[in-house]
This record gives sequence, C-alpha cells and structure tokens, in this order.
Amino acid sequence: FIKKFGGGKVFHLGGLAGIPFTGKTGFAAFSHHVPDGGHAFILQAPHIGISNDLKLGQYTRDGQTNDGSACGAAVGALGHCAAGKPCPNLANCGADYQMSYIINEVSKCMECIDESYVKSGNDENARQAMLAKQTHRIGKEMLDSIVSTDFGNEESMLFVLTGVQINMPFDFEDFFEPISFEVRKKDGTVIDLFERTFGKKK
Repeated sequence: FIKKFGGGKVFHLGGLAGIPFTGKTGFAAFSHHVPDGGHAFILQAPHIGISNDLKLGQYTRDGQTNDGSACGAAVGALGHCAAGKPCPNLANCGADYQMSYIINEVSKCMECIDESYVKSGNDENARQAMLAKQTHRIGKEMLDSIVSTDFGNEESMLFVLTGVQINMPFDFEDFFEPISFEVRKKDGTVIDLFERTFGKKK
C-alpha cells in the first residue's frame, strides 16, 4: 500500500491506538512535504488482534508462551476503567500522556462498551469488538480536528481513509476493515468515497 500510493515513504502522525497524537503541528509538518499540485493521503486505523483461540483483543505472538493483548493500549485502558480506577489527570501525566488520554476517552464510552457485552450474553469478544470501534471513533475525531487543506495549490486535495486493522490468527494475512473514505477540497467540500470504492455499508 505504502509503495503504491506513497512511493514507499510514509509520515507517521499516530501514536498508541492509532490516534494522531502529533496534532495540528504534526499534520502541518506532514503537509509541508506535499509537492505543488500534489495531494495528501491519510490512513488512520487502530488495530485489534485475534488469537489462535479466536479471542478478540488478544494475539498469539511468535516466541511467546502466552497470548498478549492487541491493541495493548486500548485493552489496558478498558481494564483500568472496568476496575473502577480513577482517570489520570492529563495536566500531570507528561511521562505517559498518550496512555492517560486513552484511558480518559475510553472512560467516556464504558456504558456503550458494557451494553454491547450484556446484549451479547456476556461475550467478551463483543466487548472487545466495541472497544475497537470506539477506539476508531476517538482517533477519527482527533484526526478531524487537526487536518486542513492548507498545502499544495488550489487543485490539491486531502484523501482520508479510516478503519480498523485486524491482526489475524495462524498464518492468515492481516485484514483491513474500512469504515470511512472521503476527499476534502480547498473550497470546504467533503465528498464521501466509501460506497463507490468499497460498496454499500452493511
């Protein structure tokens, strides 16, 4: 993907859980690399693992006896909130700001996550799937707040593809589940490209 659309080059905006923690300054630095008349393409996605026991939120890593969590930050934040621990104060957590931010954001959607768990008959996979959806939403909302079309020339456009990266078990190749795909123009127009690219949403 990177070789085809980015010439083998990529500028990282993200951090833990696929959230673009570099912010407006990071996006501005990225956009300064766009050539005159060129376009920008952003791919934003958290990830979720599936272990060899088919458990979501876990992943069977080579060389390790026990499965690990994936996404570790999101699963860790869920565990923190589920245990009833207080949210970190973002003003005093410079040494671990990203994780502290994720905990605060996950705490805001615990009701939704728990509801999916109960409705599924207490299926932990359903809870982990909803966690991935909420992590995507958290990242997309931050992305929307930092991007602009202030680059290139009057013809330049910003393409934004978001989804969830699924780390598959066994020897299966990883899977990407697209959730949104749009193009933003200089005049403020936003065109939804999802259905013409991937078909109708289910």
